[in-house]
Amino acid sequence: MSALVLVADPDPFNLRLLHEACEAAGYDVVTAADGPEVLAMVARRPPDLLLLDAKMSEIDAFEILHILKADTSLVNIPVLLVTDEGDLEARRRGIELGAEDYLTRPYRVFEIQQRVRNVLRATRRDRLGIPESTPPADQRDPVTGAGTPSQLLISLDYEHTRAERYGHPLSCIVARLGNSADIAAASEDGTADRAMALIGSGLKRCIRAVDHLFRLRRDEFCILLPETDGQGAAYVLRRLDGQIESGELWGGDVTPTPAIQIALTSTPEASVKSGDDLLKQTRNSLTRKD
Repeated sequence: MSALVLVADPDPFNLRLLHEACEAAGYDVVTAADGPEVLAMVARRPPDLLLLDAKMSEIDAFEILHILKADTSLVNIPVLLVTDEGDLEARRRGIELGAEDYLTRPYRVFEIQQRVRNVLRATRRDRLGIPESTPPADQRDPVTGAGTPSQLLISLDYEHTRAERYGHPLSCIVARLGNSADIAAASEDGTADRAMALIGSGLKRCIRAVDHLFRLRRDEFCILLPETDGQGAAYVLRRLDGQIESGELWGGDVTPTPAIQIALTSTPEASVKSGDDLLKQTRNSLTRKD
């Protein structure tokens, strides 16, 4: 049985994003849109974790925290408080009232999932839905340490929706190892895994901490650059091109030399209506370069 997460947020847009991120991480999720609904749902079935927005209506988050921590039957429910990025006072007050941790807006899907998992693990409660012997819900690609294809789909939807809502740019880069079959044939283990691991490490060094790297296919990586327009993404592309030309990107002895193809798409772009469109257009541009 999966852990139950109660997501409470008065904003329908944020509520949906939090719901989907937690559900995709393998948790059972229920939602509440105001303070009284939170308390009613907690009374009916105490969750394994409460993801609580600081700006709840009717009964605010701090009063909810006070009520939970004063009730011996509810005091052990861990609370992850959601605040605006610059709202230090809300975070301070929430922690003082017993919140285990906080999450800030604007959201990052990986951060949501990581913080939820960390709080659930830290509380060591009997109702944890993910056994210790099972890989974490956000397990990375075992060869490269990059995100997985399923995580990419979640992040694409989230980042594109957020970019459209707030009028922010979003860029996508796809990098393909064009001669992976030749490298596999020349390797001792008959795979291109070592080359992909080296290339993945090189790609990570070329991007910011807020950017996301995924292993899309056996021979492809995808990079999402939130709040980055075409000009900013072109700078990353030039850096990648320079490291590919010098061989610094993989930084090791790979035979034959990796032939890496790169394509970029940035939004806003009239033909891009969804995260899927963004990825498809980028991959199509790559294909035309083959």
